[in-house]
Amino acid sequence: MKTKILFISLLLISSLACSNSVKSDDSENNSNKKTETRPYAQSGWDIYTAGTYRYGPSIIINDDGSIDAWFAAPGSTFGNFAYCYDSNNTSSQAIQLDSPKTAAQYFKATYNFYSVGVCCPSWNTTTASLRLSVYKWDTNYATTIKSAPINTKVFSNYKDNDWLSLTYSDDTAQDKTIKFPAGEYLWVLDQGANNQSGVWKMEGNGDINAVSYYNNEQTAGNYKSRILKDYSTAGYYWDQISYQHSTDGGKTWTKEIMTLQPTEDSRDAFSCCDPGVAKWGGYYYLGYTSTENTNGVDNHVYICRSTSPSGPWEKWNGSGWGGKPQPVIKYTGDPSKFGAGEPSIVIVDNTVYLYYSWNDGGTATRLSTAPASDANWPAALTSKGTVIDKSAISGSDHCDIKYRDDIKKFYAIHTASRMSPSSYIVLWESSDGIKFSKVGTMKGIFSTSLHNCGWSGDSMGHINVAKQQYVSYAYGTSWGQWNTRWSPIVFK
Repeated sequence: MKTKILFISLLLISSLACSNSVKSDDSENNSNKKTETRPYAQSGWDIYTAGTYRYGPSIIINDDGSIDAWFAAPGSTFGNFAYCYDSNNTSSQAIQLDSPKTAAQYFKATYNFYSVGVCCPSWNTTTASLRLSVYKWDTNYATTIKSAPINTKVFSNYKDNDWLSLTYSDDTAQDKTIKFPAGEYLWVLDQGANNQSGVWKMEGNGDINAVSYYNNEQTAGNYKSRILKDYSTAGYYWDQISYQHSTDGGKTWTKEIMTLQPTEDSRDAFSCCDPGVAKWGGYYYLGYTSTENTNGVDNHVYICRSTSPSGPWEKWNGSGWGGKPQPVIKYTGDPSKFGAGEPSIVIVDNTVYLYYSWNDGGTATRLSTAPASDANWPAALTSKGTVIDKSAISGSDHCDIKYRDDIKKFYAIHTASRMSPSSYIVLWESSDGIKFSKVGTMKGIFSTSLHNCGWSGDSMGHINVAKQQYVSYAYGTSWGQWNTRWSPIVFK
C-alpha cells in the first residue's frame, strides 16, 4: 500500500515538474517574440483646402522633430513675366472687340524686355482675328497712335484665351537677345473679326502700373497683359513640386514654395509631379514623374538633387548633375498607358531602393537599386523587376514605401478604390524589399474619395515607431479640386 502511494506521489511530482518546465519554456519564447504592431490613422485635419490640389506627398521627419513635405501642385507658365494686372485676382470680364472697337494699354518698363503679350478670348470659335500693335509712348494717347508702331501683326484664327505676343522686331526669330529698351509704351488691339474677338479686363494693378483705354477713351480696370523679360516659349506646364516646413506636427506650415519646375525645351517640359524625397551624403534627392506625351501618358522617372529641401535642384542629365534632364527609369511599354513614375526612395545597408510605378495595362510597383555611396548612383541602377502586383486590386494607385527599424521590414501603402466612397488604404510588407506580401488594410479614420497617399519617415525613409509619424492624402469628388488631409499615426 505504501509502495503504491509512493509511486503515485512520484508520478504527481514528475508531472508537475514537466508542467512547470513547459510553462517556463513558453514564457521564455513569448518574451523573445516581438509583437508586430500595425499603423492606425487618427482623424487628423486638412492642411490644404481646394482650390485646386496638393497630392502625392513625400514626408521627412527631421532629427529635431520638424517636418519637410513636398507635394504635386498645379503648373504655371515658362518665362519671367511682369504683369499689368493683378494676376492673383480671378475677377474678369471678356470685352468684345469687333471692328471698329479698340482696346489699348499704356505701361512703363524700367528694364529692357523681350515681348508684350495680351490674353484674348475667342468664345471657342476658330475664326477670331485681331491686330496687335506696339507704339513708343509720346506725350498722350492721341499723339502716340499718330506715329508708326514699332511692330504690328495680325493674329488670324487664334485659339480661345491665346496670348497674342509681339517682339521688338521680327529679327528676334533669329536673334532672341533683341529687346525693347526700357521706357513707356502703348499696345493697341483692333480689327476684330466676326464678333468673336476680344480681350479680358481684370481688376487691380500688377507688377507695373498701367492705364487702359477702350475706343480711345481711358477706362477703369486693366487688361490681361504682360511683358516677358527674357526669351521663353511662354508655354504652360501642367504640374510642379511645392515644399513646406512645419515645426508643430503639421498644425501650421511655412509659406509654400514652388521648389521644382520643368525645364523649358527639355524632356520634362510638360510636368514635374509625384515627388519622392530622401536625403543622404549631404544631398536631398527628389524623384518625380514627367512625360513628352501631350496626353499625359508614356511617363518616365527623373531624379534631381539639392543641398537644401527647398532647392535649387540639379537634375540628372544622363551622366551627371545639372543641365537638361534625362530619365533614370525609361518606360518601354505601351505608349498609350501611364508608364513609369511616382517614385519612392529608401536607403538600407548603403543601398538605394528606388521604387516606382510601372503601369502598362496593369498596376505594379517595380524596384531598381544602386550603391548609395556612388555620387552618380542613377547611372548604376539595376532593375529588380516587379515587387508588388496590384492588378487584382481595383482602383489602386502608387505605393509609398518605408523601412521599419523595429521589425526590420519594408512597409508599403497605397490607396484602392481611389476617388470613390469606398476608398481605403492597403498595407504590404517585405523582409528583403523585393518580395512583398499583402498584410491587409491600414486601419483608422479616413476621409472618403481619397487617393495618392504618402507617409512619413526619416531622411532615408526609415520609420521609428517611437516618434510621431503621419499619413497624408488628397480627397474630394470633383476632379482636380481636392483637399489634402494630414493624420497622425499610432502603432498598436
